[in-house]
Amino acid sequence: MTSRQALRWTLATVVACALLPAPAAGQAIRSPYRHLERTQSGGLFTGYIATDRGSLELGPASGPAIGGRYGIRLSGPFAVEGEVAYIPTSRYVVGLEEPEGAETPIPVRLREANISLLQLTAALRFNLTGPRTYRNLQPYLLVGGGAAFSVSNEETPDLDLDERFNFGTSFAGQLGGGIEWFAMRRLALRLDGRLLFWELDNPRAFSELGNVSSEEWIQNFYFSVGAAIHF
Repeated sequence: MTSRQALRWTLATVVACALLPAPAAGQAIRSPYRHLERTQSGGLFTGYIATDRGSLELGPASGPAIGGRYGIRLSGPFAVEGEVAYIPTSRYVVGLEEPEGAETPIPVRLREANISLLQLTAALRFNLTGPRTYRNLQPYLLVGGGAAFSVSNEETPDLDLDERFNFGTSFAGQLGGGIEWFAMRRLALRLDGRLLFWELDNPRAFSELGNVSSEEWIQNFYFSVGAAIHF
């Protein structure tokens, strides 16, 4: 083969390679969605509950909350979560006093007392992006309920029995939402906000005044941040 023929073959090979289609990998478009393969999660959180003390201000004060969560994905966008939260706080001790010249006694705030609550709830969670994340974010809505009860309540022996407040055990309903950010494939950070409802049972002495109900539903605001491991 002469040098002229070799040059022609070289040029023909270069042109043929240039006309070949680009590799398929170069045509791929990376999706902002990522499927979540793991169906369970567990984690810890800390938060704050802004409470309504009720019309007589007998209920628990606003305070911190700490706890843990465990979740299982069901199908599609739905998951169920269980939560336990410990709430150390305080409450006002309110008694009845009859001012001079008054016909009926009136509620009087005497001091503060310690009270601690434990909250056990379960919730149905709806993930707005389904079983996947969008740019590593997964926003959600949830609704659920459970129970809140006092695990410690400072005694008030200076009050008559029918004036003493006891939080006892109450149904705790919740409605809210939040967002998870997957910092890593299995580690997610979470921001959560909810409306939390529970019931206060007012002491009999107060409800007999005529203008106070024996039972009172209270709306609270509940915010938390936490981390979860998905497995």
